[in-house]
Amino acid sequence: MRVPGVKIYVSRGILYAYDRASGARLTPPHAIGTPEWWRALETIRAKAKPKPAEAPGTWGALVVSYRGSPRFLDDIAPRTRSDYLHVLDYLAPLHEVGLDRWTRGFVATLRDKAQRERGRRFANYVLSVVSVVFVHGIERELAETNPVRDVRKLRRPKNQPRANRPWSSEEWEAVIAAAPPELLAPILLGGVLGYRQGEALSVKRDSWNREAGTLTRVSAKSGKVVKVQAPETVAAALARLPAHAAATLLVNSRGRPWREDGFRGSFFRLIRRLEAEGKVADGLTFHGLRHTAATQMRQLGFDTRTIADMLGQETEGMAAHYSREADLEPKLRGVVDKLDEANRTRGRRV
Repeated sequence: MRVPGVKIYVSRGILYAYDRASGARLTPPHAIGTPEWWRALETIRAKAKPKPAEAPGTWGALVVSYRGSPRFLDDIAPRTRSDYLHVLDYLAPLHEVGLDRWTRGFVATLRDKAQRERGRRFANYVLSVVSVVFVHGIERELAETNPVRDVRKLRRPKNQPRANRPWSSEEWEAVIAAAPPELLAPILLGGVLGYRQGEALSVKRDSWNREAGTLTRVSAKSGKVVKVQAPETVAAALARLPAHAAATLLVNSRGRPWREDGFRGSFFRLIRRLEAEGKVADGLTFHGLRHTAATQMRQLGFDTRTIADMLGQETEGMAAHYSREADLEPKLRGVVDKLDEANRTRGRRV
């Protein structure tokens, strides 16, 4: 995990994290990424470099309120919190801008500026983060409206490959065959059950009930609890993990909890090797596994509500988004057969 202004490194097997500005140590004692860790960071920065209070009714005041809220400190995943901070730092020059100036046109101009400077995906993420902050403001009666509501996100150019695309069946088989046990388990959690990377790496050891054969997780974004019977392939992969005493279910080859940067390094070394061997195409990502899982469920005939429940989504819209590239021809073939039968019956009646 990377946090602006924080130095993170490992020395003699111990993970350390320091606030660069003040030099104050965060880890140990606090485990990195926990709510206590984030509170300690906020406290250290507030003491080390006091800032004048943001003027009421400004974007800066709204951001301060949001960053001190339980939703930001406790409810969102560490990786998501870090991504939000990246956007909020980008928007720091706007702290003195009054909320009355945050109109639809203002936000659209901000989106276009972010697109020119950082690209389409970042610009769309700016819209998402600004919307989240304004929703907080409306709840706390600090803002009256959400100016992002009627501003469209930028579409991907038709000639540009889609990020986080679903894996093909040939790519899936190649990766599954080559992955060592410590990578195979998280890949199966992502590609079969739709786990996000952060969810897979942070899920607790007791979430896997071997006797009952069930897996339980809490969605990192919606907070929904998802409890399912573990598919056979997933259960077998979990059984092949090295013995360990870690609090997390998944561990690296040394039996220690995965760090996100360490996992990404190992995952992409495997993918790049298979690319060089011509076994997978360019563009495979771990988040693409979530799309892969949703696509498979859709092709098997499951409705978007069921897919949303499996992915831990509140709404069916995101389930439709994740599964939009599904090949529905096999599923619809049965519909056509029934239509043919009905039409033949109707023809005999005429």
